Amino acid sequence: MRIRDAAGADLDYAMAVYHPHPHSYTGEDLCEISCHGNPLVVSQIMEAIRATRLAASAGRGEFTRRAYLAGKLDLAQAEAVGALIEARSLTGLDMARSLLKGGLSGQIVPLCEGLINLLAQIESSFLNEDAACEGDQLLEELSPIMQQLEQMAGETSRAATLYQGIRTVIAGLPNAGKSSLLNAILGYPRAIVHEEAGTTRDIIREHLLIKGKDFIVHDTAGIKEHASGAERIGIERTLENLSRADLVLYVVDAVNGIKPHELQWLDPGRKTIVVLNKIDLIAEMPAVVPGYPNVHISARYSRGLDDLFEHMAGAYAGETPQVFLERHIGLLEQALDRLQHARRSIEEGLTPDVLAIDLQEALHYLGEITGKGVHKDILDQVFTRFCVGK
Repeated sequence: MRIRDAAGADLDYAMAVYHPHPHSYTGEDLCEISCHGNPLVVSQIMEAIRATRLAASAGRGEFTRRAYLAGKLDLAQAEAVGALIEARSLTGLDMARSLLKGGLSGQIVPLCEGLINLLAQIESSFLNEDAACEGDQLLEELSPIMQQLEQMAGETSRAATLYQGIRTVIAGLPNAGKSSLLNAILGYPRAIVHEEAGTTRDIIREHLLIKGKDFIVHDTAGIKEHASGAERIGIERTLENLSRADLVLYVVDAVNGIKPHELQWLDPGRKTIVVLNKIDLIAEMPAVVPGYPNVHISARYSRGLDDLFEHMAGAYAGETPQVFLERHIGLLEQALDRLQHARRSIEEGLTPDVLAIDLQEALHYLGEITGKGVHKDILDQVFTRFCVGK
């Protein structure tokens, strides 16, 4: 079809596709125009449309907002559209797709129904003395709801890591073979390798997909206690990256073994794999470093890498978590806090009206995840994060 301006001049030859309601994305009648991609052409067509005064430019997230208001998506699914666009890892894409399909909503709705049932029992007890609520019975019905919420809350840190990509830091003493390990993992010489210690001064960052998991791998400068100049700056950057790492591959020269002072850089609270490198130079396997998974490799000859990959992927094994967006995490934590308070109220024998308030607040927080009873200001915050056209 030809697109003309108000004066009848041709602007472009384009294709227009009509999407009738209620089957369109927003549930409204829509028309999609596919024109040539020159920004000047697009600008002229947009100006011609505006000149009719029959249309206005869409705001951020307006199409998805309309889809939500029309009931085509719940709010969690609508947010999944933004999460799908912003994902920077393949795992993140899978998580966003699951959210878009209603994975989280499918867990939240039954929990809300359970809370509504509890509230109905309590309210019945206000009207009918024969329907008194027993604390043991309430606890029995509340416990499975709390257990599922606690499980979901316990996975939020892991979920955020998987969505963004697992920040993996290769660390160790100078000349332990850190850069050789990075090159072996990549399969090509990305980092400089030299027999002289301290050749890595800056952080080298690469994105790797290992057994279905995304790892953002950082090769760092060798750590030592005394250094100066550029080497000192490199070590400071290494320590900074270590403090923010999700996973640490701590490389040890198998010929020399781990030194006592290195233990200060191994954090028991962080996922760490000790990589004993240079096994091609020794006759017997070195002593293991207790308290951590140990992997024996030869980065030079790419030996033992499959074992390392198994440990890396295994550190984040399990089903893909559903709660990974900041808004959802906050609401889930608030709902769980109210239910924990409700459980204490039951155990302390407080009156049912106190319990009912906690249950109502928890129900409100969970409802906000899917968009039930959500305030307009919350919708504005959600959709203004989207780009124009989504």
